[in-house]
Amino acid sequence: PRERKRMATFANAQQVYDTIGMFLDQLTKDPDIGPKFVAADTSFLVRYTDPECTMMMDATVDPPVMTMNPDPATPTEITVEMAADDGHKFWLGELNMALALAKNRVKVSGPISKIMKLLPAMRPAFPKYKAFLEERGGVA
Repeated sequence: PRERKRMATFANAQQVYDTIGMFLDQLTKDPDIGPKFVAADTSFLVRYTDPECTMMMDATVDPPVMTMNPDPATPTEITVEMAADDGHKFWLGELNMALALAKNRVKVSGPISKIMKLLPAMRPAFPKYKAFLEERGGVA
């Protein structure tokens, strides 16, 4: 059977910023999760496709700082690339990151060990993302 093409979760970059971006910004201030970002002592750029947008988290400072659509010349230690839908699935706890990396659905440049160390720290964020979406009545 042919795979039916699902509607993309996000209509445009602004929806991604208003949803995943705002959620990440809240996480940086979360008393449980924020310190885990700081402990990783890194900075990363997330480059989403479909729709195209970028966001950067600087976790070398406390609290970490989120920047939507950062200056492309800003250096970061880690770059993560994936479809915005996969980013959405990740925060819902529905994306197997190891499998997505193996299948090249998610591409990472920089010290992958730091990302792998952060992944378990992100698990408690999954129910928070669901609650965040419910509070807002879904994607922005």
